[in-house]
Amino acid sequence: METSILTSKGQLLIPKRLRTKYGINSGVKIVFEETEKGVLITPMNEKYFKSFAGILKGDGHLREDMKHMKDEEKKLEDKKLNIKPVKK
Repeated sequence: METSILTSKGQLLIPKRLRTKYGINSGVKIVFEETEKGVLITPMNEKYFKSFAGILKGDGHLREDMKHMKDEEKKLEDKKLNIKPVKK
């Protein structure tokens, strides 16, 4: 177990061994998450973002879904501005 002291400015030094082990380099953002046991500190590095891969399952029709949503937004905006739809 390693310890560190919080400075008067609220800064905390993460021990070098842990920085190296978990890939916490200069400029890496850190997530502080409250848990039942205390505070979990996680670096927002490449490994962190890769852990989210595959959690959002879709039907493979994102492009079509986005176009449909954009068309619906346009219809609502035109209705607000009282613009008549153009016939093709």
